[in-house]
Amino acid sequence: MKIKIIALVILAHASIAWAKPTNVNYHQIKVNKGENASLLFQKYLLNTNSCNLDIFIKINELKNPEKLHAGSMYKIPVKIYDFDGKSIRSTLNISDYDLAKKIENYNLQLLEKKIRKSHYKESKILWVPEEYISCESTVETSQENATPLQEKKDTNNKNEGLPNDMESGATLFKNKGIKEIKVPLMGKRYENVWIEDFSLENQVFYIISGHGGPDPGAMCTDCNETMCEDEYAYDVALRLARNLMQHGATVHMVVEDDNDGIRDGKFLSCDKDEKLLGKDDIPINQKLRLQQRASAVNQLYRKYKKLGVKSQKAIEIHVDSRSSDQRQDVFFYYNKHAKGGKQLAENVQEVFETKYGMHQKGRGYQGYVEDRGIYMIRNLLPTTLFVELANIRNTKDQERLIYHTNRQALANWLFEGLRKK
Repeated sequence: MKIKIIALVILAHASIAWAKPTNVNYHQIKVNKGENASLLFQKYLLNTNSCNLDIFIKINELKNPEKLHAGSMYKIPVKIYDFDGKSIRSTLNISDYDLAKKIENYNLQLLEKKIRKSHYKESKILWVPEEYISCESTVETSQENATPLQEKKDTNNKNEGLPNDMESGATLFKNKGIKEIKVPLMGKRYENVWIEDFSLENQVFYIISGHGGPDPGAMCTDCNETMCEDEYAYDVALRLARNLMQHGATVHMVVEDDNDGIRDGKFLSCDKDEKLLGKDDIPINQKLRLQQRASAVNQLYRKYKKLGVKSQKAIEIHVDSRSSDQRQDVFFYYNKHAKGGKQLAENVQEVFETKYGMHQKGRGYQGYVEDRGIYMIRNLLPTTLFVELANIRNTKDQERLIYHTNRQALANWLFEGLRKK
């Protein structure tokens, strides 16, 4: 019997209220031969997503951002502010401490890479990526009242409205005599999934690996080999899905990469061939991607709810990017307005705290649980948990990602937390 699994990629950002400071311009650079927008973004530690690309096209009035003229000056999506000599928050008229630290880290990273010649406090010039303003706040606020993409009508009434793509998966575990199932998405080595018990029967999980398709997410380009956030989040997501299935859960991963599967290598190759629901192209437009993904999960949620399923959870997995000298323990976001959201986050965090105490003696654990108004957390109907695994630019944190035994441990600990009551 064949099971169909689907996976979902997410971009998630926090809402920000910005003042309108004066004397703000974009940083300008001279382009070298062979450089394009993607290479410029990587050089200046900017995400190579469609939002940044749209800004780059607009501020330079371009038709083709991949064909730039060597020797010409171009604006990049980094705004230049006059630093007030007091703080980043007072300069930008913001109250968000985490955001201020993120901007500070960005400036320090550029100083470390010798792109900036002096500290912002010394030069009185502050660099702020436009994506921190537009790609995060605009996407979040503009989507709040947006109408989701029209959901596909289920014209197949078989099995009382079960999702067509999941008929076998949704009904599979009604037969408790099953001992093993084959899931090709897991890859040749892991496709045979042994069913240990049915303790998670009648529970539905949506495993959401961050980014994917046209957006690799956070990247480490100065590592031994390039590391892309979406590949490591996807590998942990597959391992978690497999764990859940071994205990009778119905699992959806809503973005598939048919040729990756679970991988045991250190450096996972970056690609852009992931598909939504295993068949639909992922839009390059960030707003459409958010709508598409929320609609996909919520459509499935409503169908399972009609069937009487009472336990449905979504787990979104990401990898962060901060200053290379900043270690970051696994931490969690939830929606305080969602029933059970905080408890779910605390359950998982408690497992990680215990495991750190057992395996990282003397180091301590600094992971935390926090309510955040991230778009996908607010707009998904299942109880949702948002997970940040590591800082992709920190060499110690990278060990948490590049060793497959560590990726499996992350999946195991997430699994233990999800099944806690």
